[in-house]
Amino acid sequence: MNFFKRLRLFTLLRRFRGVLLIVMNFCDFCLILVRIISRVCCLVLAYLAYLSQFPALLIGRKEIASHLLSICSRQLLKALGIKVCIQSDFDWNRPGRGFVHIWNHENPLDVFIVQGYLRLPSITTAGSHLGYVLPFFDLTASSAGHILLDHMSPSSRRKSFHRAFETMSTYGQMIIAPNGSLVTSIYERVSRSPQVLARRFSTSIAPWVFVYRNLSFSRQDLYSPLSILLRRLLAPPATITCSLWERDLQEIMSDIPKELFEMCVMNFYISRKE
Repeated sequence: MNFFKRLRLFTLLRRFRGVLLIVMNFCDFCLILVRIISRVCCLVLAYLAYLSQFPALLIGRKEIASHLLSICSRQLLKALGIKVCIQSDFDWNRPGRGFVHIWNHENPLDVFIVQGYLRLPSITTAGSHLGYVLPFFDLTASSAGHILLDHMSPSSRRKSFHRAFETMSTYGQMIIAPNGSLVTSIYERVSRSPQVLARRFSTSIAPWVFVYRNLSFSRQDLYSPLSILLRRLLAPPATITCSLWERDLQEIMSDIPKELFEMCVMNFYISRKE
């Protein structure tokens, strides 16, 4: 008798386990479906904000257009399931206190953080590939103060460096990726451009540290925005933390000998690497 009771109990448990698995799978499906719907909604809002820039540009309202581009950038990051956290212990964006900002550029989505959250003019190569998903991005980015660079062209590199002086004069500060591109990391190569600008405008170098969690792309996807968009619509949530601390303003001095600048920047980011 005990044997049959145990057998019946075992059968009931197996059935209960099967029902429980079905319920759990259904819940997982619902969560994924909700995630996709919410991200598609954010994507639609991003494009609405992006398209709204063009009437503003036609009537010469560049500030409004830049604000709309920032809204678009934040919504795009939400659509890709990315949460951005900005951390700082001082007001680095206070008028009259300009810096030459730098950061460890390791992700193709950084351009949206720079425009959407930091709101700083930059030198960027994004214009050469983002046009496939954001038509006329080069026009909207340059209107917002960004300098478009073709890193494969020596003349483009020279022009962008000269335009950086104009940008610093106009906006009082800007952000530069010292490694120049995603292919070469900041632990391998550092440009002296931030040092030259900081010396010319007698200001400090502000080193941002970007930390990427649950976010990585293959080398083939780095310059393929459509592929990134499709992959991230279904991907789990990710986080990018951007930190700038006042004590770090003394870590990379602009007046050090030029031959030591590259090593100084590398050592700083190596020490902050998680």
